[in-house]
Amino acid sequence: MPVAAALPFIGPIVGGVGSIAGGIKGSNAASSAGALQARAAQQAMQLIQNQLGQVNPAIGTAAQNAAAAAAGAAQTAGQGVTTAAQNASTGIQNAAQGANALLNPYLQTGNQATQTLAQMMAPGGQLMQPFTMQTMQAMDPGYQFRIDQANKALQASAAARGGALGGGTASALAAQTQNLASGEYANAFNRYLAQNQQLYAQLSGQAAQGQAAAGASGLNLMNAGQLAGGWGTGAANLAGNYLTQGTQYGGTITTNAAQQMAQNAMTATGQMSNLLTGGAAAQAAGQVGAANAWSNALGGLGNAAIGAGNIYNQQNLLNLIRGSNGNLNFTLPIPTAYMNSPYSTPGFVG
Repeated sequence: MPVAAALPFIGPIVGGVGSIAGGIKGSNAASSAGALQARAAQQAMQLIQNQLGQVNPAIGTAAQNAAAAAAGAAQTAGQGVTTAAQNASTGIQNAAQGANALLNPYLQTGNQATQTLAQMMAPGGQLMQPFTMQTMQAMDPGYQFRIDQANKALQASAAARGGALGGGTASALAAQTQNLASGEYANAFNRYLAQNQQLYAQLSGQAAQGQAAAGASGLNLMNAGQLAGGWGTGAANLAGNYLTQGTQYGGTITTNAAQQMAQNAMTATGQMSNLLTGGAAAQAAGQVGAANAWSNALGGLGNAAIGAGNIYNQQNLLNLIRGSNGNLNFTLPIPTAYMNSPYSTPGFVG
């Protein structure tokens, strides 16, 4: 086509090319903006996931460490209380044994006295022997000597009076012997009874002291055992309370940490969901914008094509009017359909 003939089409062609270039540019810009927002949303989601992956394990580790520390502290405190109670129990028991060591001599003396008293009061024992003449002679060896001396004195007195072997002298000797024997027997019996009573009292006193020492010793051991048992029970209860409190505290910390981690996860999920929705919306908006850009470009291209078609038609009409020689020809051909119609008339000459 000659250049002069192509000049009328330059404007529509340039307009169409511009529409296409604008459509490409707008589509790329819209798609790039949507993709950029989508990538930003993905990066933000990844950042949230990374932060959640750092924060929640740290919370869980801290809770576990705190729970372990609480349990360890409770166990240490309980062990300390238990050890203190054991030491106190050992101390009180040693004190009781020391006190009983002081009572031991009385215990031994009392045991010996009790055994001796039991032997003396057994059948045939020393305190159970009847008082006899042999006992009297054993208790008073000078008894016979005194009787003999009294009889000699009586006999000497009778001899001096000339009746040494008389009946009166014999009667006097017998009476004197009986009187002396009766008195000496009573005195010996009283001494024997007093001696046995004194011996019994001494042994009974020693036995009573031993019994008292045994009671005190047993009471010391009982008191020490009760104190030690009370301290041990109290320490066990206190240690149990410490362990219970430590376990409860650790459980509370763990529960709170789990709740916090769950809350963090829910918050992060919500944020990522919003970012995902926003990214998808941005990407969709970019696609819609790209489509609109192409639609506008195609519309411009269509307008350019229509303009070019109009120019082409106008150019053909002008060529028809000019004719083949290039001069204007105002004789227009009558359409065949019109010529064949009932309304046909001779051709119009301009």
